[in-house]
Amino acid sequence: MKRMDVIVVGGGPSGLRAAERLAASGLTVRVLERKPAVGTGVLCTGIVGREVFDEYGLDRGSVLGEIRTVRLVSPLSTVLTYEHPRPFACVVDREKFDGALAAAAVAAGAEVACGSRVDDIAVEGDGVRLSVREADGSRSRQAAAVAVLATGVDFGLQKKLGLGVPRDFLNGAQVERDTPEGGPTTLFFGRDVAPGAFAWSVPSGPGRARVGLLTKADPKARLERLLAASFGEPADQPGRAPIRTKPVAQGLLTGTFGERVLAVGEAAGQTKTTTGGGISYGLAGADLAAAAVRKCFDRSSFAAADLAPYERRWKALLRR
Repeated sequence: MKRMDVIVVGGGPSGLRAAERLAASGLTVRVLERKPAVGTGVLCTGIVGREVFDEYGLDRGSVLGEIRTVRLVSPLSTVLTYEHPRPFACVVDREKFDGALAAAAVAAGAEVACGSRVDDIAVEGDGVRLSVREADGSRSRQAAAVAVLATGVDFGLQKKLGLGVPRDFLNGAQVERDTPEGGPTTLFFGRDVAPGAFAWSVPSGPGRARVGLLTKADPKARLERLLAASFGEPADQPGRAPIRTKPVAQGLLTGTFGERVLAVGEAAGQTKTTTGGGISYGLAGADLAAAAVRKCFDRSSFAAADLAPYERRWKALLRR
């Protein structure tokens, strides 16, 4: 297998955006995604600011609906309804959203290999070596001048390389359900609902909604209680999709670069600590990562010092 200029580990929005930008600049790029297809099985509320589509030139074919009105439910069950002058956010189908980013990366010249899990990584004098396990169980060794880690909340490769990892996490849970009651996007607050964060119900198409929460502990049990208390839905509701859970890293990371490696997106802590969202921050981080890597190729120098400006720039953009 030919050596690439850049290997991107992870085919989520930040990894695909970085791949597209790097390939568009003339570099050879391969994305290694462990899932069988881009965008499948993603646990995400799917809310993206409307301006993101214009700012990053993204296809709108993934949009399921727009958000203009939001209901806020207090710990005492009082309700405040806010209506914005115009729609301010979109709810997207993540499989289509990520698929469009993958198509853009391929159109720019990048390769996207799904079913490829990176088990090990090492930085050597002339590049980065990766040990890859394919879906059929076979193994390969792949190499590149630079690796971009876009591995979400899997920090195993960062630990191997001595990069920064989060010290604090929230725990998310979400379920897709039928919604005969309809209604706008609703946010629920209170320590009895979601200690440390909040809960939500977001319309995701006609008669459908994504209901979930972020909390410190017991996310599945707390979501079951929310479904029963606010939607009259028992835990054994027939035909309901299973509740899925995932951790969400909290706080900015230090150590998102090293010799010949960068971390981007959730893998770099580029998530909103107010909401746990990471799509827009990850896209911003991806563009900065691509620019930093491109400069390294222009200089033919890939030391940690050459990549250090990346961390300074993304933190200057997102820290506040």
